[in-house]
Amino acid sequence: MELNKIYNGESLEVLKTFPDESVDMCITSPPYYGLRDYGVEGQLGLEKSPDEYIDRLCTIFDEVRRVLKDTGTCWVNISDSYAGGKPGQGGSGKKSGLNCKRNNDGTFHENNHSVVRFKTKKLKYDVKPKSLLGVPERFVLEMQTRGWIRRNTIIWHKPKCMPSSVKDRFTVDFEYLYFFSKKPKYYFEQQMESLKCPTAKSQNATNKHNGYGNNTYSGFKYDATNYSGRNMRTVWRITTKPYKKAHFAVFPEDLIETPIKAGCPTQICNQCQTPRTKQYDREERFTRPGNKSKFNDDSRISRQHDQERMKRRPESVKTLIGYSDCGCGAGFHSGIVLDPFMGSGTTASVSKRLGRNYIGIELNPEYIPLIKERLSNVDVSQSTLKSFKLDL
Repeated sequence: MELNKIYNGESLEVLKTFPDESVDMCITSPPYYGLRDYGVEGQLGLEKSPDEYIDRLCTIFDEVRRVLKDTGTCWVNISDSYAGGKPGQGGSGKKSGLNCKRNNDGTFHENNHSVVRFKTKKLKYDVKPKSLLGVPERFVLEMQTRGWIRRNTIIWHKPKCMPSSVKDRFTVDFEYLYFFSKKPKYYFEQQMESLKCPTAKSQNATNKHNGYGNNTYSGFKYDATNYSGRNMRTVWRITTKPYKKAHFAVFPEDLIETPIKAGCPTQICNQCQTPRTKQYDREERFTRPGNKSKFNDDSRISRQHDQERMKRRPESVKTLIGYSDCGCGAGFHSGIVLDPFMGSGTTASVSKRLGRNYIGIELNPEYIPLIKERLSNVDVSQSTLKSFKLDL
């Protein structure tokens, strides 16, 4: 198994060649069911029924589970589709913002190379026409049946979603990102989010996040351990971004940056394989007493209000001082991110930028040069380089 390489082949067969417990995390977005024909024999997503699709997909993740370390996690972006949809739904290359043209036979091309064509064969559904198939629900339940631990269901909210011409239902503006673990205990670096309202005009206008919740329930008032922020929530508002190459399904880099930071360690001991974890220096202090009550009378409500506001609440300020050290003295290496459905190369691009190793699998050989071209323009961030120099 070579690191920082894109393997060309069918995911299941390539995964079988990888050794057990060899990667630190997996994040991927498999082809959605019944949506598009990418013009490659053996592709996933055009099975005769949703159940056949789920069985084949989860069999691939059985191999992912085998090659994943016991401390590893798996993140899967998947969406639903409707029964009875017209073959070829999804729009043209031009409308999708892609730099490719449509041929007379329904295929698309760029630089005289055939790229992708929409599906043409009719699929069989086990629900009535116009009904959602429930693919994400079927998938996540089957994954749990096969031994995966489901930790989170993350909602990817797309504020600028693809417009829909339907008039008898609502426009879908979200997708699922499922977070699984192999074992009850696994590597996870806590991710924080700001407590400030993004639309606030002043730096002092705090206490609400995205307009939801008051001070108490947004995690600001009484959380003495997360003074610099709060534990990240599970609704992520991320705008889609076009990719002007020959690929129709590209998830944004912002969607997978957080999972990679949370699930793939930057430094792992070469001898004992223990990931280094961040170490913090905590400063415990108390807040200043509040201002006087807005009540001027001597009522019972006024007295209780003053007593509450005059309390001195504790707070804790955390400062990163370095990383843990197992004491082996054998040096460290970066974690490995696996994507068995590499597509346009987003996972590899973000992994490289964040200083992690990557392994990708892609069935369509025409995507490989596009991925390599994209990776050639990626630089490791300065913040990542600095993190490798933090030693205890």
